[in-house]
Amino acid sequence: MKKYTSVLLLFIFSIIYTQHYSIQLYNTDNGLPQNSVKDIIKDKYGFIWLTTENGIVRYDGMKFLVYKNLPLNSQRFMYFYGHPEKDSIYTTADYGRTVLIHRKSPKVINSFKKKSNFIFKDHTNYFLYGSNYSYTTSPGLSLYFQLTDGTYFIKENSLKYIDTVSQKEKNLAIKTFYKNAARIFVINSSVFFIDNQAKNIQKIEKGKVVDYYNEPLLTDIHSKIYWSRINNQVFIVNRNSIYRCLYEQNKFNISKLAQLDHIAENIISVYYDKSYHKLYLGSSTNGLQVISFPDFTTLQRHSSKPESVFYATLPYTKSSVITTFGESYDHNGLVENKSFESITPFFMAYDEKKNLIARKANDLVIYQKKTSFKEIISKKNFILIDFFFDANRYYALELHQKKDGTTEYSGNLLIYKDLSFKSVQKRFFFNNEPSKFLKFDEDHILVGTIKGLYKVSLKTNKILNLNPGNELSIRSIIKSKDGNFWITTLGKGLYLLKNNRLIKMPYDTNNTISSSHTILEDSHGFFWIPTNNGLYKVLESQLLQYVQNRQFKVNYYRFSKDSGFKTNEFNGGSNICGTRLQNGEFVLPSLDGLVFFDPMKIKSYYPENIYIERAIIDNKEQYFDKVLNLKPECNRIDIFIDIPYYSNPDNLVVEAKLSGIPNSRWESIGKDGKFSISNLSYGNHSFVVRILVSDDGKYIYKKIKIIIPPYFYQTLWFKLFISSIILLLLYIVVRWRIRFLKKKNHELEEIVNSRTKSLSDTVEKLKITKIKLHKEIEQQKKLIGTITHDITTPVKFIALTAKEALNQNELSGQQSEKILNSIYKSSDQLYNFTITLKEYADIYTHHRSNKTELYSLYHLIDEKRVLFNAIAENHHTVIINNVDKAIRAWISKNILSAIIHNLLDNSVKFTKNGTITIDSSVEGDTIILLITDTGIGMDEKKIEYYTKLQDNIENEKLLLQKYGMGLHLVLQLLQMIEGKIVFKKNKLKGTSFKLILTNKKDD
Repeated sequence: MKKYTSVLLLFIFSIIYTQHYSIQLYNTDNGLPQNSVKDIIKDKYGFIWLTTENGIVRYDGMKFLVYKNLPLNSQRFMYFYGHPEKDSIYTTADYGRTVLIHRKSPKVINSFKKKSNFIFKDHTNYFLYGSNYSYTTSPGLSLYFQLTDGTYFIKENSLKYIDTVSQKEKNLAIKTFYKNAARIFVINSSVFFIDNQAKNIQKIEKGKVVDYYNEPLLTDIHSKIYWSRINNQVFIVNRNSIYRCLYEQNKFNISKLAQLDHIAENIISVYYDKSYHKLYLGSSTNGLQVISFPDFTTLQRHSSKPESVFYATLPYTKSSVITTFGESYDHNGLVENKSFESITPFFMAYDEKKNLIARKANDLVIYQKKTSFKEIISKKNFILIDFFFDANRYYALELHQKKDGTTEYSGNLLIYKDLSFKSVQKRFFFNNEPSKFLKFDEDHILVGTIKGLYKVSLKTNKILNLNPGNELSIRSIIKSKDGNFWITTLGKGLYLLKNNRLIKMPYDTNNTISSSHTILEDSHGFFWIPTNNGLYKVLESQLLQYVQNRQFKVNYYRFSKDSGFKTNEFNGGSNICGTRLQNGEFVLPSLDGLVFFDPMKIKSYYPENIYIERAIIDNKEQYFDKVLNLKPECNRIDIFIDIPYYSNPDNLVVEAKLSGIPNSRWESIGKDGKFSISNLSYGNHSFVVRILVSDDGKYIYKKIKIIIPPYFYQTLWFKLFISSIILLLLYIVVRWRIRFLKKKNHELEEIVNSRTKSLSDTVEKLKITKIKLHKEIEQQKKLIGTITHDITTPVKFIALTAKEALNQNELSGQQSEKILNSIYKSSDQLYNFTITLKEYADIYTHHRSNKTELYSLYHLIDEKRVLFNAIAENHHTVIINNVDKAIRAWISKNILSAIIHNLLDNSVKFTKNGTITIDSSVEGDTIILLITDTGIGMDEKKIEYYTKLQDNIENEKLLLQKYGMGLHLVLQLLQMIEGKIVFKKNKLKGTSFKLILTNKKDD
């Protein structure tokens, strides 16, 4: 009874687990110009072409390019014919005009015989027979097709063959049509006729039946035959199933492709692309259907069971896995059901005896292999997260809920003494919830938690935090075949553990790899990484290259629902997130089914070529070949990169780079295949595009030139012309400027020379003045110092005398006279000093403020003579002025007047009953005045003192108190006018004063 039950279950599940297809429907809502797809063909460049009743369509796997404005009266097209391998595909519009598809674009041509789709023969129009289920079939229609050796003509009830060489005719009386569809098709060069009445297939060569075949699907009256001559493909649609029909080694090979579910009724064109394993169905009313056949097998539980959510699985046989439901599956479906009940889906493991360890709530359960997993041994209150064993002991990762009232967990790494769960040898505590662990080497174990990764030393019992300061929720720890340790995380990406350091791997384009569950490694070095949004494949060697060079680009290949998954979300969170079977298959748990696949049979689809030949320039479309010539006034350029690619667009890696612009770098091209440029400057630019074409990172490159001519004012000759004009003008301006500057410089030189001379003279004068002032200041200092010293004595004497008078109560007449006489003499001496000093100050003031003037020396002397004449007459002395009246002097009048005043004053004082004579003489610029008196005369000591003082007036000490200030003042004044005095005692009596004066205008 058990045997029959198993057989029944297998039958039921064989019905349930039919192959899952990914179907994409295209119509006027998403790219097609019209919903009737008459024919489908693929050209030599990889593009798929469609004929519709509103134009011709080119499809590259992502977008449709519609041609519906061809110069024809009608845009209603029929089937294709011609030779795709020769890049010559033809189609015909309603009114017989022919369109050639060549070099990836259609153009209207003039019909001629060998390109025509009809022949007129024997008063009959024969239309080209390119498909046996075309809308062109109608009652009374005659058809023809050509082979290498001859031509066949098809009428309602006959088939005529005409040999190409001999032109001999052969006729077969057969009913060629059934329900207005021809029952003749061609595979390679073999012609076949379906005889529905005889229930066989007749093979015809050169107009003669040579063989018969019994193929029920072909002869079934419910079967519809879709034959395309240009594609050399035959399909059979029977009861909503579609089959592919091949003829190989003189026999038919018919295989089922898909179950169509009532869609087949309106199919009018079929094409199978074996390179991408896709089926294209053209409908008369529903547009285009693209059916992708799965590379993966997804198994779901029976509809009577709860949802097909799978987590932990274990290998069961060489080709099957067992789940936490107790159900065993291989890629064909359910194999066996052990009916485990209430098992936690997140943990399963085998012990050393192949007993199955699982969890039921918080208890550990062990299903014994020797009793076919029936007997259960339990261990209470033991939440096991992960488990493995070696030859000597068990290793377990245990979960504990914290006792602080929160819902947080902690964990223990338990190492048992032997192969049992009885005696714990070592225990390591982790404050956070543990998730995965793995043996690193004999002395270390890696432990992952929801907060980080730790390395446990079994020798020192120390725990090393491998990611301090950076929280990582560890999903899985995997050791690859070459000994590398890889870490998957929740939301933080994929890491390589190297030298106790975690090295982060780059993300994919959509950052989906950031939450990866585990890694399965195949024999070719590829990692298969399930995530919450698809399955990724990458070479481990690329990841290791990235570790060496962070600029290296890692390419992740993505598989999604169109590959055969029910959902893109794979499941993690269990101790085993993926299983490797002995037969080489991988099994991954998902949110909706178990996914089986053989990694060695899964193909990666990459584009084979790239085409850059279209652009929109300022909203106008332009075609080009290798060189895009643009006008200089163009502002926006949209260059289209056409890539025939019919797989997951996430795996299409297209990058472009434009030279001649700042910061030129590779830029990703979006799914619209468009690269936009704005305001490109004139010149020759290179536009380079590259696409990834293999798993190992190989690219192919395509380069075009963009040429933008300059405006006339941007050309080299114009720039040279303008430069020449500018240089000429500059030369003229420079020459004029040089001449102007030379003239100006000459004028400035004259002004500068004049001013320099004036400044030099001024400087000289200032130097002289400075010297004079210095001498005057020094002399004044000396004079003031001497006066101060000499004034002290009489002032002190007056003070002492007054004190003496005050101290005596009564003074005699003689004492009073003596005291008063002393005070008189001292006061008179002070008075004379003061008067002389005032005169000296007045002379200095006038000398500095007034400029020199020309005056008569005689009149100056005579003024002084008149001034002293009364005093002289009182002394019975005569003053005689013998100065030449013609002498005009530039000498400072005030100074000279003061000098003569002092000299005459001395002479008048000391001359009685005598004469004072003033004579003059002139020697060049020198005036000599000689003042001679007949007075008592100066003694020799005074003459010697004044002579010596005149020669060294700056350094000699002034004896004012002894000799008075008169002649001292004269000497000082003579120094100011650069004059000298010679003292001479007369032979008889009196003194002569000889003044030697420089008579020169003071500038």
